[in-house]
Amino acid sequence: MNFQKIKDQLTESTPKSFLTAVLENDQDEESTIIFSQTIEEQFEQNVHYLASDDTISLDDLSNWSEQEFLVVAQTIDGDYIAGTTEQSFVIPVSLYKSDIETYDLFLSDFFIAHTNNLICSSILPKNE
Repeated sequence: MNFQKIKDQLTESTPKSFLTAVLENDQDEESTIIFSQTIEEQFEQNVHYLASDDTISLDDLSNWSEQEFLVVAQTIDGDYIAGTTEQSFVIPVSLYKSDIETYDLFLSDFFIAHTNNLICSSILPKNE
């Protein structure tokens, strides 16, 4: 997927507009990252199911939603990729807060950097 092209098409820098633009493009069947509009709902169900002192809580989600937080994708390993208007997050499937990776990049810039192997992540699979 050409994330630079998607970035150039965006009229506003919100996670929702980014996801809409991504879903208008064909996803690579070989990709290790799957974009979906329904992943946010699944993420919230998992937050509810795995709730503990060490994992993301519904209160965390409520606070993040004020910053337009949205889960936009999931890796083939079940980890989540989310963003706000100013940051991107790689959230492990375990939902442990201490393991969340935060990047000061809007989602389009994050995926451009990831595609170019410029993101150092212990969670995300490397691009081949």
